[in-house]
Amino acid sequence: MFEDYLEDARDLASRARQASAEREAKRYYRASVFYAVGAIEAFVNYVGDTFAQGGSLQPYEVAFLTDRKFDVVGARFEILEEPEYHRVEDKLKFVISKFIPTFDFQKTASWSRLLSLKRFRDRITHPRGEEDEVPVPDYERTIRSGLSSTIEIMDLLCKGIFRRPLRKKLLDLRP
Repeated sequence: MFEDYLEDARDLASRARQASAEREAKRYYRASVFYAVGAIEAFVNYVGDTFAQGGSLQPYEVAFLTDRKFDVVGARFEILEEPEYHRVEDKLKFVISKFIPTFDFQKTASWSRLLSLKRFRDRITHPRGEEDEVPVPDYERTIRSGLSSTIEIMDLLCKGIFRRPLRKKLLDLRP
């Protein structure tokens, strides 16, 4: 699913750039931002599900990635049926730290740009005012850097976890 979301985010951003009216451009940009963030969330879910099937992580690590609650029962961990949701950036930090130990969260531009995209998505998802006061160039700049960063982070994780890069078709979606 994350692949479709990446393609949709790119397509919607392209439509926004071609729009003749500001309202139409913002409509496409908003959707593009939602799809870009949805893509990284779907990717993290894909990674979690892969580990759930593969058995290569500890059960509590899989529970964390798949939003399952776990508890200590006696001397062992027990995965519970009830959900316990975790922030996508926390899940990403975990898998990046585990599979790309040299990754520097403070110095890697793609990480800070990805977080900026997520904050921007949160801002337009939960607006304070009645009107969308975000200028069109801010949308353009945010989705351009955010989509590129999303793809870069996914590619790094694919190389670190699966020992192969993200598919070329997806790498080519970078603006």
